Amino acid sequence: MPTEKAQKTKQAIIESAFSIILNEGFEAVTMEHVAEKASVSKGALTYHFNNKRALHLALIENYVAHMDEEFNKYVSLFSGEEADTIVVGYIEWFKAFQRNNSGWAAVGVSLLSNFVLDEQLMAPVRQWYQRLFDRIAQLPHERRTPVLVCILAMEGLFYAHKFGIDLIPGDMKKALWPYLSDTVAQVNVSQTKKRVRY
Repeated sequence: MPTEKAQKTKQAIIESAFSIILNEGFEAVTMEHVAEKASVSKGALTYHFNNKRALHLALIENYVAHMDEEFNKYVSLFSGEEADTIVVGYIEWFKAFQRNNSGWAAVGVSLLSNFVLDEQLMAPVRQWYQRLFDRIAQLPHERRTPVLVCILAMEGLFYAHKFGIDLIPGDMKKALWPYLSDTVAQVNVSQTKKRVRY
């Protein structure tokens, strides 16, 4: 098991690569530049990531871990049936994401755009969505389709925002949230925690 120092170094390397993508673009991610930004030797970098591909995989896994953390954080704000908490959690997640996503949109687009055709590197993303769709498939039959429609609508909004084409006026979005939760999914939840600021 890696030491605490080794884990911190590895995380610093991932965060440095994230920062490079965010501020300089994906093409600027070289092993030398990441080592310099993380203030580690190239040997220390290659100890944790023996090649650029391993670093890319770690970046994607970090992105997926962030997605999972955010999804669970917003779903946990509500109590009720799982179908209901998934829908309102996704809506709350997007509302926070559009206010401030701390660079995750830009980095996510960069990673996904560069590796969309690479099955191995995209595996963590596909697995995340598979788990989400498996959860939806476990819902009572009459709830599956409305919940799926809501989630796919929200995914469309996430991707429009990530790609900078989220041109829907605020008042239209404000009207969309209750339409999706109340009319389409017929949600019945109570909020258990205060809303989270992103």
